[in-house]
Amino acid sequence: MNIAANLKAIEEIKSEILSEVANLYRTLADYDELADYGSVENSISTIVAMDYILAKHLGIAHSTLDARISELLTIAEENGHVLESEFRDMSDLNRYIRSR
Repeated sequence: MNIAANLKAIEEIKSEILSEVANLYRTLADYDELADYGSVENSISTIVAMDYILAKHLGIAHSTLDARISELLTIAEENGHVLESEFRDMSDLNRYIRSR
């Protein structure tokens, strides 16, 4: 792969992620008034997808990324992260990722 082209792609991906995070924050700022679930879903989906694409351009396989996310979720579960102890978010997501 052309190194210069890959670096350009990485910069484009980073820009897309930052732009979409800003869009998500703007949407959430008015969330009570708008209840714009579609925009929130689109922003979060774009951020997650672009993170996977960025990882690929950095030489990280999707399966490696999934494994690392699972490891981090397991650590959070074991350490009693507040989102785990109150909502079971970490274990729910970890179970989902492992089932893919």
